[in-house]
Amino acid sequence: MTKKNITIYDIAKEANVSPTTVSRVLTNNPLVKESTRQKVLEKMKELDFSPNEAARRLTKPQANLIGFILPDITNPFFSQIYLEVEKRAFEKGYTLLLRNSMSNSEVESTHLREFTERRAACIVFMGGRINKTNPSDDEINEMQDVLSKVPIIMVNGKMTGVNSVNIRSNEEEGIRSIVEHLVTLGHTKMALIGGMKGISSSDHKLAIFKRVLKEYHLEFNEDWQIYSDFSVESGRKAMKKLLERNSLPSAIIGMNDLVIYGAYKECRDQNISIDTFSFVGFDDIYPSDIVYPSLTSVNHNYDVLVNEVMRTIDRIMNGKGKGKGKIINTQLIIRESSKENNV
Repeated sequence: MTKKNITIYDIAKEANVSPTTVSRVLTNNPLVKESTRQKVLEKMKELDFSPNEAARRLTKPQANLIGFILPDITNPFFSQIYLEVEKRAFEKGYTLLLRNSMSNSEVESTHLREFTERRAACIVFMGGRINKTNPSDDEINEMQDVLSKVPIIMVNGKMTGVNSVNIRSNEEEGIRSIVEHLVTLGHTKMALIGGMKGISSSDHKLAIFKRVLKEYHLEFNEDWQIYSDFSVESGRKAMKKLLERNSLPSAIIGMNDLVIYGAYKECRDQNISIDTFSFVGFDDIYPSDIVYPSLTSVNHNYDVLVNEVMRTIDRIMNGKGKGKGKIINTQLIIRESSKENNV
């Protein structure tokens, strides 16, 4: 078999894979398993086969391509940020490509490899590994490797040892504003529900909560701090556990707004008046002003946050470097759910 007569069908036969798989290897498709990719590449080398010009053209730099990785587009917090970035990117002529990671590290790796191989101009990253308190060495090393090829903008997250741009909300300011607000309303017994241990935003908020309570000479009650996750259903489960305690707080803070929606639901399912407690959330997602009672919540100053993301993207696109990142001030939006403690 001479070199000039070798086709992808020959490679497929020798490697015991389909011609489609060989084609995907030629175009650096991230859906190919690494073990399969290596097997095909070894056969290409063995048979002295080179990708044709058409395949090479498919991997040329895409100067206006922005990769966007987030854990769950159905979560309003992530979708609010993504949709606004998408709108502004479109106005500037940039192409935004969304990938959902489902907070799965292997899926994140697939998306990171795709954007690296497509030579995107930059990657905006939210959730997943950048919100782990202790990410694995493999996750850190992979991010460092990607960063050496493509600029990464981390939104509301960071990784030790990865020198990317970090644009984050001031969570300490947010939790502090919640506690101060509840104290002015006469609350001295506060619960914190939702979130997950090992997720930096949860761990950070809990540490701040404890510290601010101590500053006000208030007791932190371990029975009133319940990890559960970030969904409506997890909020319902956390509220159910809280209601089983021997003593109850007068105010309940959620790691995010969805958790408080679940707490509302559990109260209603148990025929307990929501007015029994004051509720405060975190994120101020779009349903929070229309649920009943409307939810007091910490707003991330979304316009300012998105402006900073776009400013960083523009710097990268225009070859002016990546900038230093920024911490965005938050704002407590006071609504019906927080009220004076009359007990």
